[in-house]
Amino acid sequence: MRVFDLGTLPPVGELPDKMLAVVIRPDREGDPATAMQIEEVDLPPVGPNDVLVLTMAAGVNFNGVWAARGKPVSVFKMHKEPFHIAGSDAAGIVWKIGTHVTRWKVGDEVVVHCNQSCGQCPECNGLDPMACSDQKIWGYETSWGSFAQFTRVQAQQLLHKPKHLDWLSASSYGLTYFTAYRMLIHQAKMKPGDNVLIWGAAGGLGVFAIQLCKVVGANPIAVVSNPEKAELARSLGAVGVIDRTAVDIAKRPNETPEQKTHRLEEMRRFGKAVRAITLGRDPDIVFEHVGGETFGTSVFVAKKFGKIVICGATSGFDLEFDVRHLWMRQKQILGSHFANAYQAERANRLVDEGKVWPVLDQVYPFADTPKAHAAMAENKHKGKSTIAIQANISEWRRDPRKQP
Repeated sequence: MRVFDLGTLPPVGELPDKMLAVVIRPDREGDPATAMQIEEVDLPPVGPNDVLVLTMAAGVNFNGVWAARGKPVSVFKMHKEPFHIAGSDAAGIVWKIGTHVTRWKVGDEVVVHCNQSCGQCPECNGLDPMACSDQKIWGYETSWGSFAQFTRVQAQQLLHKPKHLDWLSASSYGLTYFTAYRMLIHQAKMKPGDNVLIWGAAGGLGVFAIQLCKVVGANPIAVVSNPEKAELARSLGAVGVIDRTAVDIAKRPNETPEQKTHRLEEMRRFGKAVRAITLGRDPDIVFEHVGGETFGTSVFVAKKFGKIVICGATSGFDLEFDVRHLWMRQKQILGSHFANAYQAERANRLVDEGKVWPVLDQVYPFADTPKAHAAMAENKHKGKSTIAIQANISEWRRDPRKQP
């Protein structure tokens, strides 16, 4: 067979001649609508420690937007392939295993985490695989990502798929949820009773930050941009919600003294809105991933000895803040990047136990992969979005807590 039909489950282990993939090439980097095109390509080779997974569904993340645009860094500077298949989330079926793989077998149903490392260096075997000098995010810093009928991953990237989830929900949560888990549980060391300010609380990271707060017994304060997202944040357990559009805290280019004065007043007003929710207390932890537009406010509003934990900067990587608020009040800025396999496994148990749930807002057919990324780039999503590949869209249960 040349390629498998989309939306079908072929005989387990059978391999076609080619596969369909959403491909980015160097000469068409730019808008996802033009950069991402479906092509027939060869299946990836499988090394001794690799696994070939039939991709049932693949989650959408902002790194796919970056890959399409070629900005802030072209993916073709990160790997040697002359093409790029994006996608750093997937759920699927083990289809072929490398000669050294013993933990998994053909037919296993899995979720994929996106950290790749060498597995041989001292950092991998005693410190943290995230410190590996060869550490990469699969599907962004490597090709052969998840927007294809098959994807190649390292065997250590696999986790058991929670049995109560459909394929589409199972594909949606890995990158953002495991990132939020490392940020709050391991880096910020969140404790019961902590007040946690969550930017973008109805987005892919924020929906899991809220849920992790509730699991631990912390108090999530959600920052959102519209009433629909506010409703979602409250439904997940936010103790209070702040409308980000009601405060003017973003620093403008070539800011005038008058504009700076206004911005500082707005930051103070924002801090009052937080304290109105927390009975007069500043946040113990600020959950950051927006970057340029919000970081100065994050440093300002965190309590004395508080923590700002950051994993990204969707609004800009050049951050400006008044450092006096940092050193004089002895706050900490903590960088965080995805999660290691142990953290991903621990986080996945909470999904398996029904304590954390995917928040899947939109499912797209394979042909609409560029459309899904365009919607994310324009912040038109809430929760997570995913692409149906070998799974059928009709299988989707919008709320997986409700059994079919």
